[in-house]
Amino acid sequence: MADKKNEQNIKVLGAFGTKAKGFGTISFMLNASTVVDAGNLLDTLAQKSVAINSIWLTHSHLDHIVDIAYILDNYFTKREETLIVYGLPATIKAIKENFLNDTIWPDFSKIKLYGSHKMAVEYKEVEIAKVYEIAQGEYIEAFETDHTVDCCGYLYTKHNKTIMMCADTYSLENIQKILESRKDIKSLIVECSFSNSMEKLAKDSKHLNAKLLFSQLNKIKRDDIHLYINHIKPTYIEQITKEIEENKGSWKPKILKDEDFIYF
Repeated sequence: MADKKNEQNIKVLGAFGTKAKGFGTISFMLNASTVVDAGNLLDTLAQKSVAINSIWLTHSHLDHIVDIAYILDNYFTKREETLIVYGLPATIKAIKENFLNDTIWPDFSKIKLYGSHKMAVEYKEVEIAKVYEIAQGEYIEAFETDHTVDCCGYLYTKHNKTIMMCADTYSLENIQKILESRKDIKSLIVECSFSNSMEKLAKDSKHLNAKLLFSQLNKIKRDDIHLYINHIKPTYIEQITKEIEENKGSWKPKILKDEDFIYF
C-alpha cells in the first residue's frame, strides 16, 4: 500500500444528509482556503474557517449552504479576503434572492470587510465542463447531476489525480459516462440518503437508496474505483448501513463520517 503521506487527500467536514447532534451536513475541504459546499464548516474548522476564501456549491439546498451565513457572522472582523461563492447560475440566483437577501440573513455582497475596502462576499457563476485552476496543480470541474433543482458535482484534480464528488442525485447515467471516459478518476463519492423501504420518497426527492444506488453502479464497466458513500440520513443510519452491505455486490464501499480523510 502506498504511503498515505504521499497521496492526495481531502477532508470530510460534513458527511450526512441532515443535521443531528454529532452529525454535520455536506462539506469537503480541498485545501486550506477552498471547500465544496458549506454544510458543516464551524463545527469542524472553528476559527480556521476564517481562511476559507472559496466555496464551490453543488446546489442551493440548505444542508449544502447553511454555514456560509455563520462563518461570515462569527468571524467577520477577522476576515481579510472576500469570500467567493461559486455555483451554477440558478444556485447563485437562489442564494441572492432567498438566503443572503437582507431578509433571511444580511446581504454580505453589499457589506465591506471590517476596516477594508474589500467586499465581504462576491458571487461567480460556474460553467459545466469548464476547468478552473484553484491553486498551483489543483483544478476543479463541474458536471451535471440529477436532482430537484439545478445541481452539479465536482471533479477535483490535484497533481494529475482526480476524485469525483457527486452531490445529490437520483440518476448515475452522466456519472457512468464520465467514469468510463476518465481513467484518471480512481475515487467516487456518491450519496445514499434513504432506506430501501422509502423508494418512493427517494424517487420524488431525487435521492438514492442502496437498491437504486448499486443497481446503477453495477452498470459501470470498471473495477478499479474506490467507493465512498455519504448523505445518509442519521435517523436511518443503522438500516441504511445494513442495506448497503446487503446490496453492495463486488463493491467495497466506505461510509463517510465527519472529519474523515479521503486519500486518492
